[in-house]
Amino acid sequence: MLFAVSSFLLQNASVEASAVDDFALTPAERRLFAALRARGVKFLIVGLGAAVLEGAPVATQDIDVWFETIDNEQIKLAAQDDELSRIDVVPTAHGLKRFAEEYDAGIEREIEGVILRILPLERVVASKRATARAKDAASLPALEATLRARAKTKA
Repeated sequence: MLFAVSSFLLQNASVEASAVDDFALTPAERRLFAALRARGVKFLIVGLGAAVLEGAPVATQDIDVWFETIDNEQIKLAAQDDELSRIDVVPTAHGLKRFAEEYDAGIEREIEGVILRILPLERVVASKRATARAKDAASLPALEATLRARAKTKA
């Protein structure tokens, strides 16, 4: 499992939130993501972790990571730390396009000095809809409300 629990609250739904002040990575997670970037490994933060980083008023206990390929030896070398219990490797991302397309459309956020590429909130919603799991359906109202609030501020 990969994502930290966040107590982030969207203070004003009419304002697009992009910075998450209280999102925290463990030292092991910072080392992992920095090592992955240094080794040129392409990955995306997806799921509710991406939604949190996009300012949605939700919480999650893990960080879902989608890799271009999980067969890359560089991932193993970067992930030699044993304190990575919050990292969840996502082998298949439901409701999304090919990795390369989603990666190119990803958003970069700097968290504690580490650059993370995340799935945009619109695409998180598409993935949550496609999985049709009860826990994903439960998160959709908050995610969709965040998208509506953004649309209002852009109008």
